[in-house]
Amino acid sequence: MNLSFRFARAFTFLVFFVLVTGFAILYFAFERATMRSAILKLEDLNDYVTHKLEKDSAYDYLKSHHQQTQVKILPPDTKIAKEKIIEEKYLWNKSIQSYINRISVTTYPVIHQKKYSITSVRYITIIENRFMMSIIMVVAWIMVFLVILTIIVSVLVSKKILDPFYHAMDEIKKFRLRDNSPMNLMETETEEFKSLNKFLLKMSESSKKDYNLLEELSENTSHELQTPLASIKGKIELLMDSELSENQLITLSSMNDELDRLSSINQSLILLAKLEHFEKNDSQLINFSELLKDRLHYFEDLFEIQNLTLVNEIQDDVYLNFDENLASIVINNLINNSKRHNIENGKIFVKLTETYFQISNTGNPPTISTEELFKRFKRGNPNQNSIGIGLALVKKILEIYDTEISYHFEHDLHTIRINFIK
Repeated sequence: MNLSFRFARAFTFLVFFVLVTGFAILYFAFERATMRSAILKLEDLNDYVTHKLEKDSAYDYLKSHHQQTQVKILPPDTKIAKEKIIEEKYLWNKSIQSYINRISVTTYPVIHQKKYSITSVRYITIIENRFMMSIIMVVAWIMVFLVILTIIVSVLVSKKILDPFYHAMDEIKKFRLRDNSPMNLMETETEEFKSLNKFLLKMSESSKKDYNLLEELSENTSHELQTPLASIKGKIELLMDSELSENQLITLSSMNDELDRLSSINQSLILLAKLEHFEKNDSQLINFSELLKDRLHYFEDLFEIQNLTLVNEIQDDVYLNFDENLASIVINNLINNSKRHNIENGKIFVKLTETYFQISNTGNPPTISTEELFKRFKRGNPNQNSIGIGLALVKKILEIYDTEISYHFEHDLHTIRINFIK
């Protein structure tokens, strides 16, 4: 549900509530005002009769064309607590076939040492149900018209007001760290949107600056580290060709392996840093089947050295939207992982279909949870010569393409499965 529709819905509920509440208040206020007006007129009428009686005690009000007022002289010992009594009574009138409200106001003035009882009566016709339904229908149609008008106006107005916001959203979707041009945001007079535009411009420029610094740092680090590592490795190899004792050769060989491991860690971490801002190209199709076959062919000699048996079931012409270099890294890391964590005379099973890619290998049970193995520097077997970044790198690449990966160990088999998205 978009923001404009939410505004329209809120305004609609508000208008509906106001109209219903206003109609109820108007109805009861009108009824109350009618009753109050009738009571005030009856009180004025009683005051009028009182003044007439004060001037002429023989005044006969009934003969003065006011047949709705009764005047009585009360006995001297009559005790009445109230000075005025107002009564309402609903009666059925046969002549008009409707209920009427009989309102009476009785006052007890003392005139010339005589206590009088003056009662004035007025009849008000009650609104009939049919007439009430007609009023309700008229109000209902007015409400429907106002609600529809409110929805239309609120949608149009909110879209006009929120146009800078929607434009900013489009610019955010098109934002690329490698794009040198600034975000093209719409001019607006709304203070909140002005603040949002300033924040977006500041954030985008800061992100681009940080990205460029990170990229420069990664490249410089890679270059500066690889050069001394290659120099040290070359010197170690020269020393290994010279006449040295067995212990010295073992030490140099161990140093050489650690240098290889350090170089691999350096390259993997730099690649992980670059992947944080990698922009995928959805239009690039690669033949994943051929790429997988080619990489398996490359590892055949290594499988023979370790006496590993490869069983593969690869469907032809499986095409994916994937960067070819990243796809090669994924395949190489998974094959290396299945080879490194295998056992002597073990097996590797590879299966590829249009919906998933799965690789399994025999091996010892992992010492930690399989979910932990996708984190950096986590190894299922600490005794293996592994840097613990391979699966983290694979998972990061697959996250770029919104692809799921799972890892489970069952029946002495380590199984990694990648589900392709359509």
